[in-house]
Amino acid sequence: MKPDVFEIGSRVRKVGGSYQANGTVVAAFKTRAGKQRYVFEFDGFAGMLHIFNHEQLEPINESQSETMRKALIELRNLLGR
Repeated sequence: MKPDVFEIGSRVRKVGGSYQANGTVVAAFKTRAGKQRYVFEFDGFAGMLHIFNHEQLEPINESQSETMRKALIELRNLLGR
């Protein structure tokens, strides 16, 4: 079940659009219009941040996160990075 608000430190997945990604909520705030926004730090790209709205995120469990982490490590090894 999706929470009403994600807390800082929540493990989440960006869904919809042209890509999906796992990451962590590192900041949460409301716009001047009162809309909830989250700063998302990507797992796969150290230090990369993006702002998403609530509908673009869903909670993930650690087994999903671990699977994605292993896949990213394997991809980096294949790419020689």
